Amino acid sequence: MKIYSFATFNLTKLLYTAQEVGQTYELVLYSPEKMQHKSPEHLARHPLGKVPAVEYNGQTLFESNAICRLMAELNDNKLYGSSPMARAKVNQWVDFITLHYLRPLSTFAWEEGIRVHYFGQKTDQQACQAAQKELDELLPVLDRQIGDNAFFLGNDISLADTVGFALLQIESFTSLDISANLNLQRWYQAMAQRPSVQKALEQLPGRGIFSFTAKS
Repeated sequence: MKIYSFATFNLTKLLYTAQEVGQTYELVLYSPEKMQHKSPEHLARHPLGKVPAVEYNGQTLFESNAICRLMAELNDNKLYGSSPMARAKVNQWVDFITLHYLRPLSTFAWEEGIRVHYFGQKTDQQACQAAQKELDELLPVLDRQIGDNAFFLGNDISLADTVGFALLQIESFTSLDISANLNLQRWYQAMAQRPSVQKALEQLPGRGIFSFTAKS
């Protein structure tokens, strides 16, 4: 599998998943400034010229969650479940996290990361405060779901964990605060130490998404 992408949380979803299931891949890191994602070659992979997109056995696929599911299915449904209901439960939480958490999390990434470092603009503090308020209502749901378990769906890691962790890693370079959610914080710290995560980050500039340095 050949992966084309910038160093974003949508890429780390793929890398963490690939490392966990044992999917072999070649990573082609694009530079946003060079506009490789708008080339005719990449537009053939993604009709909007976005990333990530992959090539596998002569076919192309885009949308990061779909690619993660493909990787799981190609490797004995690891991280995905052995029954239709088990896979539906994984899909439920992958979709729930993506649909409800991505927008406020992306606000932090944009306001405190991309806007400042790429465009030299000031952070909209009110936007970040509104995003934190929204997440203060949403994050306890994940905290309760984890409970005393190691992962979102019990004691076995799933796609919900690799996808969810990739998004919540926005915490690493912004003021996003998840510390009030003790189960979620415990899960987050354990995920950060997994060999799959460490091996994936070694492939990225500065070992982080968007090339941002992790906060101390």
